[in-house]
Amino acid sequence: MLHVWLRAQHSPLAVWHEDVQQWQMVDGWQQLQTIYGNYKSSSQKALCLYFPSSHALQVDTALNAAQLKQLGNSGKQYLFEETSLTPIEQLNIRQLSHADTTQLYALAQNDIESWQQSAQLAGMNIVALLPDFLLLPPPEEGAGQQVILYQDSQTMLLRQSLRQGMAVSYLPLMFERFPHLSEVMVLPSIEASIDASLDSLDSSSPMDLVAQTKALIADHQLLLTTLPTVPKPIDSPERHALNFFIKSTDSQLSPYLRVAMMVALSALVLQMATDGVQWYKYNEATAATKTAIAAQYQSWFADEPLSTRTKLQVQLQPKLRSDSQAPASHMAALSRISPLIKQSSLHAQSLVMQPSALSFTLIAPDRSSLDKFTSTLVAQGLNAKLAQVNSNEQGQFSGQVTVNVIENNIAENSDMASNAAAS
Repeated sequence: MLHVWLRAQHSPLAVWHEDVQQWQMVDGWQQLQTIYGNYKSSSQKALCLYFPSSHALQVDTALNAAQLKQLGNSGKQYLFEETSLTPIEQLNIRQLSHADTTQLYALAQNDIESWQQSAQLAGMNIVALLPDFLLLPPPEEGAGQQVILYQDSQTMLLRQSLRQGMAVSYLPLMFERFPHLSEVMVLPSIEASIDASLDSLDSSSPMDLVAQTKALIADHQLLLTTLPTVPKPIDSPERHALNFFIKSTDSQLSPYLRVAMMVALSALVLQMATDGVQWYKYNEATAATKTAIAAQYQSWFADEPLSTRTKLQVQLQPKLRSDSQAPASHMAALSRISPLIKQSSLHAQSLVMQPSALSFTLIAPDRSSLDKFTSTLVAQGLNAKLAQVNSNEQGQFSGQVTVNVIENNIAENSDMASNAAAS
C-alpha cells in the first residue's frame, strides 16, 4: 500500500518509503502514475491518502455514545451547522470517543469524490482517507501541557492529544487556546530532510522552523523541543475511526436512487393494497346485491321461492309479461315524476319498482327540499309519501319517496268518470 500525503489542495504529493523512512516528493497525480502506475496487482495500487486537516471540521460534544446514537447521522450533521460552509446534508461524520468526551469530525462529500477521482486517474485505488494531523505522534502528556507542532511551506499542523489535532492557520491564536501549555515539541520538515542543500538538523537549531515561529514560542515562554523523526504513516489506516473513505463493497445507493426505489416500492405496495380492498369490497357488494335481490323477489312473489340455479331474468320475464297493467301504470307514473325531478335541485339515486308502487331515493341539499318535492308530487295528483330521511357527512339529505301506482290509477279513473258524468 502506498502512503501519500497531500499537504495542501494543490501542493506536491509526498510518498512514504518505508525502507529509508523518508518522504519522496512527486509533482502531482500524473507523475505519481508515471512512477508507480506500473504495479500489476491491486494491492500494490492501493493507496492511503492523508488529506489536509484544514478540510476537516471538528466539534467537541458532551453527549455520550448512547445519546449520539439516538441523535443519528442527520442530528450529528446539524452540530456543524454554524461552522460549515458546505450544506450539512453533504457532510460525512466520524467520531472518536474516550471516557466522557467525544470528538466529531466532518468532511465534505465533494472533497472525498474529488480525491477519489484524482487517484483513479492515476490508476490508484484509495482504501483509506485520513486527516494528515494523524501523521504527527501524540504528545506524551495529553492534558494540554504539551503539543506536537509541524510546519513546512505547505502546511502547519498541531496535535494536542491522541484523538485531537488540527491545521493551524494562525499560531498565536492556537497558543491562546491552551492556557496550560508549557512545551512545544517540533517535528522536522520533510522538505528540509529531502533538500540536500540544507544543513542537517539537530535539536539546538531546528531548520524546519522559521525565525518568526521560534520567536513566537519564546515570547510565550514555552519550552521548545525538537523531535528527531519526521511525520510517519499510521498502522492499519483502513480500520482507523477517522477513515473517511467508503469502500465500494460497502457503498450505499445515492440518496436520489434510494428515494426513487422507496417511492416505487411504496406505490407497488399501495396498488396491491388498493386492489385487495377493491376486490374485498366487490365481493361484499356482490353478496349484498344477491341478498337484496332475493329479498326484493320474495316481497314481490311471496308464494314462490327464488331459485339459485335459475337466472333472475328467466324467472321474472313471465311474471312481467303476465301483468300488462302494472308496467304501463308504472311507466305513466315515471313519465310524470321524471320531469319534476329534473326541474328541481334533487338527484335520483335508486329506483325500486314494486307491483303496486314506485319507491325511489332522492338526494337533496336540505330537508325542506325533500318536503317541497313530495308536496309537488301530491299537488300533481300522485299519492306520494316521504320516509326514511337521513343526512350524510357532506351535509346532504337522502329521502325515500314512495308513490302508490294502483291508487293513482283508481283516482285517475274516478276523475275521468266524474268529468264524463258532468259533461
